Amino acid sequence: MTVRTARSPLDAPAPSRWAGDLFPARMTHSPVADPDPDLATLVDLLDDEHVRTILAATSAEPLSASALSERCGVSTSAVYRRLDRLVDAGLLDERTRPRSDGHHDTVYVAVLERFELVVDDGDIDWTVDRTDRDVADELTRLWGKF
Repeated sequence: MTVRTARSPLDAPAPSRWAGDLFPARMTHSPVADPDPDLATLVDLLDDEHVRTILAATSAEPLSASALSERCGVSTSAVYRRLDRLVDAGLLDERTRPRSDGHHDTVYVAVLERFELVVDDGDIDWTVDRTDRDVADELTRLWGKF
């Protein structure tokens, strides 16, 4: 299996003087639970029509769970279950969209760019290509967690 992802500059460790001087603990973003999902997980996810709808819709624009619920024609709780699985598999990113009224919306963006399965000469190989993460989006997401 080949997984291609770009490392975010936010993955780099903070300078040690900052960890103790400014913050009680180093601030980090929560990493993807399973950056290299196995083939069974990927196939199981992609076998779901609603998951495919979610991935297609969020590849065009960031969408909230309620907007995805309307698009898929299923309950919001059913969409959240799928969103959690997609985020855990590293195929979807959760982001915070700031609003002028001080409240923030959580939106989802597909990071799966390409999935390829190759069966050749007795071997099975798969490739997962993910989009690069935008540093500005990452900082907005981190700020929204405060």
